[in-house]
Amino acid sequence: MRTGEIKRQRPPVWPVPGKTPKTPHMETGAARHPLWRWVKRLALALLIGVIVLVITSGLVFWRLTVTVTNYTGAHFNQHQNAVWLEHEWAGQSHTSGDYDALAQRLSAEQVTYVFAHVGPLNSDGTIPDDLAPNAATLVSELHVRLPNLHVLAWIGQVEAAGGNPGDVTVDLGNSAVRAQIAQTAAHFVKDLGFDGVHYDIEPIINNNPRFIDLLTETRALLPPGAILSTIGQKWAPNAHMADFLRSQGKGGAWWTSYYYADVAAHVDQIVPIIYDTAMPTARTYEIFVQQETEHILESVRSASHPPQVLIGVPTYAGNSFWFHDSAENVSTSLSGVIAGLNSNSDTSAFTGVALYRFATTTDADWSVYDTMWLGK
Repeated sequence: MRTGEIKRQRPPVWPVPGKTPKTPHMETGAARHPLWRWVKRLALALLIGVIVLVITSGLVFWRLTVTVTNYTGAHFNQHQNAVWLEHEWAGQSHTSGDYDALAQRLSAEQVTYVFAHVGPLNSDGTIPDDLAPNAATLVSELHVRLPNLHVLAWIGQVEAAGGNPGDVTVDLGNSAVRAQIAQTAAHFVKDLGFDGVHYDIEPIINNNPRFIDLLTETRALLPPGAILSTIGQKWAPNAHMADFLRSQGKGGAWWTSYYYADVAAHVDQIVPIIYDTAMPTARTYEIFVQQETEHILESVRSASHPPQVLIGVPTYAGNSFWFHDSAENVSTSLSGVIAGLNSNSDTSAFTGVALYRFATTTDADWSVYDTMWLGK
């Protein structure tokens, strides 16, 4: 080689034998293993499953919460709301000032229906006269102050299906007991001046024909114009679901659309009690109330003469498996009712809301009610 001459080398043959590089498209032995391919396919399937679940959940959430209108509570308020009044008002004497304060509150909160507790029923269907000695006075004092107020005798007891001892339940399967309950209801209307009767006998199991019999027998004994009202149980989409939900401990009774329509055909007013639901959060309870309100209104509309519907709103405190006041309260309940009304194209059967109950409704609760429902 001459000095200064650059030595030229032949470029290597590619690829160099024995040193073939791994390219991204070439699988290792592990990657070619059937187990590895199975793991990749499983991961892909799981990913697709998660995506489908997220999309489905979103669609379900949208379906449960979608509304056809977006009105506030004041739009639906018809100045015909209700409150359950505890037993002390019918069981004890009160001063004129007490009645003044009560009437002022009822008027300010646009309450036109009062369910005044006069029971509970004895197992034979009677209510002793000395259990509610102030009942007639309560009605007259309220009528003097609020002539347009409807005071209904709140008559309740646990039905035999609740499983309590026989001496603290009423058996609607017993015709004599039913007849006596109807007589008791008529007594409060005819003799003590009540504007009607409000039954709170529960649990009334779905499709119970004996409850329908009680309503029919009561109607026959009430004078013309008297209001026949009852609580309504929670709504279930079908009979199998109603039976299953009922079987879950103290979940209460649940009615299908069919039974809601049947009851609706026999009364002037239904007050569904949509609480004690075991919903763990405020949002889940709001959605639950929205769905219940929507479907109950749809159910009663099928009656030949749909009754008034007032939705029960809880104002009491507590924390148990079936009730959490952080989830179920005036604010969340009204939010659910308003959403349920906005979900209906026909709300003609709806009349108002009913607060349970007067003594447990705090000033803060009334403030929420005033803002969300009355629009003050």
